[in-house]
Amino acid sequence: MSQSDLTVLSKPDDKELIRQFFYQVPLIERAKPLIGELIWILQDRPDLAMHKNVLPDYCYNVMDVFKRTLFKSFPLLTDTIYVMDQAGLESAKNVEEAKKSVRVDWRNLGRLSGLGMRCARFSELEAQEKLKKDGFDTLPPDEMKDFCTIIFGREWVTANEAMVLAVSPDQLFARMLQDYLQVWLDQFRTLTPQFSNLAYQWSPEAMAEFNAGMAEGMTSFLRGDGELKAIGNRFGIYSFLVLMWPEIKAMLGAKPQKTVPDLHEWLQPFIRREIVANITVEALRDVCEPPPRGIGLSLRPLKVRSAK
Repeated sequence: MSQSDLTVLSKPDDKELIRQFFYQVPLIERAKPLIGELIWILQDRPDLAMHKNVLPDYCYNVMDVFKRTLFKSFPLLTDTIYVMDQAGLESAKNVEEAKKSVRVDWRNLGRLSGLGMRCARFSELEAQEKLKKDGFDTLPPDEMKDFCTIIFGREWVTANEAMVLAVSPDQLFARMLQDYLQVWLDQFRTLTPQFSNLAYQWSPEAMAEFNAGMAEGMTSFLRGDGELKAIGNRFGIYSFLVLMWPEIKAMLGAKPQKTVPDLHEWLQPFIRREIVANITVEALRDVCEPPPRGIGLSLRPLKVRSAK
């Protein structure tokens, strides 16, 4: 979402209407369950019987699409490290003894390390410059407070107002991104050199596979300019519908049941302000159809498609 998404005037009420959606549920609150559930999906749904879905079903269908496309290089832990003898591994005194108790897919381990280090590099070295290019370094103080409220919520802005007004927007958002990802990224910074050293001790082939996987992970989902790699013309609408899950969850439970045209009408302020690309009712109906054709957003359809 660039600065222009929230400042270009379309209809007089659109800006305030959109602002209120994010004032009620800030971006950071919307993202927390999405990130947690996406990680669960990328790990191939471990402990499925014990897991309780916290999002509408269509969100998981979208995440399945992202797993097959945007995050197709994300390896399963079960396909990366397999411990054949836990006791033997714990008692191993050197790498040669450990080899007898554990099987490692070094290419997958490299991919996982590359994915993590690419995220670390973006947050530390690229995010601030990208935010400048998107115009966030020129936000005036009142718009800065407004935008921070949309992202972090009223309580956070009230508690951090001095920092919000003292730090340039691009610096603040880059810093917050680093803080948000800090624990996770610190693990990759610590573990990646250890994995590399272990591959070095394991064998020349392990080193080659680990480094090849590292290169694949570094380039798998982010381009050099920090933009996500394109994964089809529905990526934008899929991402937006997932982000707006609190509102769509309410639609799914509404009485009487909401229809695809109702959703299309609800999207209009976002379309007019170019937050989401224009889409026809018919195209939106296709998006909402069950997988694999669509994402299974179970609204009442516009009409029954005639048989051909």
